[in-house]
Amino acid sequence: MPSNAEYSSDQENVENKIQIEEDSTYPLDNNIIYRERIPNKRTICCEIDYINAVPQFRIKYGSNFQHVVSSTKSATDAAIKYERLLKPGTKAKISGPILFGLQLDSVRKARESRKRGNLIKPAINCTSSTLEKRAKKLAMKIQSNFKNDIKGVYHQSDQVILDNIKFSVNKKDCFQVSCGPENEINRTHQLRSVVKAVDQGQISRESYRELAAVEGNLPRENSVSNERIAITDNMNQLIKISLVDMNGRDKLEEALGSDESEFRNPEITCEASDIMGIGIYRSIKDILNYIIPYLKEKKVLRLSDTTTHLRVSGDGRNVGCKIKHVVITFMILNHKERYHHADYHYTTVLYPGTEKYNTLEFILNPFFNELRSLKENGLEAAGILWNFELYFSSDWKFLAICLGLNGPTSNYFCPWCSCSKHQHGDLSKYWHIEKNMEQIATRY
Repeated sequence: MPSNAEYSSDQENVENKIQIEEDSTYPLDNNIIYRERIPNKRTICCEIDYINAVPQFRIKYGSNFQHVVSSTKSATDAAIKYERLLKPGTKAKISGPILFGLQLDSVRKARESRKRGNLIKPAINCTSSTLEKRAKKLAMKIQSNFKNDIKGVYHQSDQVILDNIKFSVNKKDCFQVSCGPENEINRTHQLRSVVKAVDQGQISRESYRELAAVEGNLPRENSVSNERIAITDNMNQLIKISLVDMNGRDKLEEALGSDESEFRNPEITCEASDIMGIGIYRSIKDILNYIIPYLKEKKVLRLSDTTTHLRVSGDGRNVGCKIKHVVITFMILNHKERYHHADYHYTTVLYPGTEKYNTLEFILNPFFNELRSLKENGLEAAGILWNFELYFSSDWKFLAICLGLNGPTSNYFCPWCSCSKHQHGDLSKYWHIEKNMEQIATRY
């Protein structure tokens, strides 16, 4: 930025050459001073003093600047008065803006910056991204001065950390800006806790956005969604989901049921057609490898007793409009406090359709192989070889289908004794359990 420049003015055969030197930076204070030097002649001091927002233009001259000419009208008016004091009766004029240095780059830049300041939009007219940028900019300025501000308040050995800055605009928009590096471990734990609460509470994305808008401490919905995707990807690596082709499009009527009115509904037919023929299977060993270290840490499974009691359950259910699914689950009976807690019943098989012997035999074949391996060889997890005792629990219908019984109206319907349907009314005979698990396992 130039600090001086030469200008010439030729009016009525009077030539004045002046050289402007900047004496202070505009606008350092209300008093702005510039000196005019005319080579080999005289030096003057020009001041602009703002009193009650009204500029006072002063020109001081003399050997010690003891003489003063002032004007409240304009810089040009003060310059004309000064020229006429020196040369009474002259009609020469001097440019006030040039004499007072108002054309200097520092003045121009200050004027432009003030104009830009007037162009700042009110917060009510700004978008959310603009408000966020302003909040971050303000937080950076506060943080830059924070270290200097605490020196006179706290001892130098004290560790004073600015965690976050919270402020509001127009008593409506609240902003909270975190300062310093973020603890990734605590952040991850917080996000996972929020994902768990949202999933278990069945909170929709729109509802959570409204909660996060009211409570600034809650993480944003996009962060929660990204963490949920990361958890899903991680679990898919640890416990893989296998798709089983069941050729189910030929069994559409079986999955829908026998209700003709529902079967002819085109929406239900289309929905069922999209999912028929696809079942899912998760390895029971992968699930056990994942949950056993946790159960060991919680002392549900103990080193003094490495026998794990595993119960398998199965049943069919209606999902939506008459669409049927069959689900196979298992749980660890050692976890006595969680018998009736749904989160501790782990799904291994899920497929669309009804409970049929042939279908169960097909899709449960890898599941049976894994159960046989667990029973005979055990499973090494968390550095320990665990043995397994297997149990089965279901309603009569599912148990009878697994055992190959025809139904409750067949001649021999009971899975535990040899009672026939013709002996229902014989109260003189004592019926007792005639079969054991070994016999059932061998025969069925």
